[in-house]
Amino acid sequence: MFDRISSAAVAVVLGFLVWLYARSRDQESLDNVPIPVHVELAPSQAEHYDLEVTGPAQVVTSFSGPPSRMKELRGLLQRGELHVHTTLTVPSDRQEEARYLDTVRIDSADIHPPPGVRPVVVEGRNRVPVTLRRLVERRLPVRFEHSLEDRLQQATVEPDTVLVRGPQDVLDRIRALPTEPYTRPAPADTGALEASKAVATMPLLQEIEGRPIKASPAAVAVHMTFRPRQKEYLVDVPVQFLCPPSFAYRPKWEDERAGKIALRVVGPAGLEPPAVVAFVDLTGKKYDQGFYADEPFRLQLPKEFQLAQSPPRSGAFRLVPVTERADGPGVGGVRTP
Repeated sequence: MFDRISSAAVAVVLGFLVWLYARSRDQESLDNVPIPVHVELAPSQAEHYDLEVTGPAQVVTSFSGPPSRMKELRGLLQRGELHVHTTLTVPSDRQEEARYLDTVRIDSADIHPPPGVRPVVVEGRNRVPVTLRRLVERRLPVRFEHSLEDRLQQATVEPDTVLVRGPQDVLDRIRALPTEPYTRPAPADTGALEASKAVATMPLLQEIEGRPIKASPAAVAVHMTFRPRQKEYLVDVPVQFLCPPSFAYRPKWEDERAGKIALRVVGPAGLEPPAVVAFVDLTGKKYDQGFYADEPFRLQLPKEFQLAQSPPRSGAFRLVPVTERADGPGVGGVRTP
């Protein structure tokens, strides 16, 4: 009787071992598979924060299961249909902060493979770092971005301010919202001396420091005034003297060549060089008989022209009494107000 019981027990154990062996042969495994993770905010907070995933948006997982289910799993992975969705909520005590850092932990229960397949996440590689930036609104002036410094005389933006919505820590650092760069060339020069005008509709930037922003309105009108094509002129200008009324002295150049100077001026391109007046102003301080040099020149240039060199200074001259003859070359002309 005992032998029968023993034989039956041994048979049961052997059968169980055979079943375990057969079952183990009926399992497959797939290791270290990266599963994409999609993090989103709770619906009540989605409009109040900008969410940025600052690390790998995936979790490394191993799978095991029957061959038929593992085949189904491989198909899901190949089609990119297996991923993790998780919802993040900013704690109430952190909701007034401009920036909030957090780490989302993914567990095996968050992964949903085909039935019968067991997922196991790799500890240490199941965390996704995120940064949340609080969204605010600011009214900011508009800055026209362009590369027309040589031709652009004036630019007026309408409207000159816009309402901008974006991350608080980004908007707190900027003082104006730029337009997209103006890349079109300036109007062709017609040879006219008058300025030309143009109007362009310029979209505003939609991203600053890598973060999306939204402006209302999204574009502005820019009214531009372009100066005519510029040209540099070299003109020889006689130098005169501006003397006060009843001035007791007459200026006399030490060298007749000092009575004329060559000036480089820049202005609208034209056929004739501009008329420039140069003089030494003797009315600004008290002058007595004697020798003078390196006095500043006063220049009168036509509108839209400017000096293209360092301001020149006078050569040597003498002031002699008007009763004394100032013969010889180099006596400068005298002007009185």
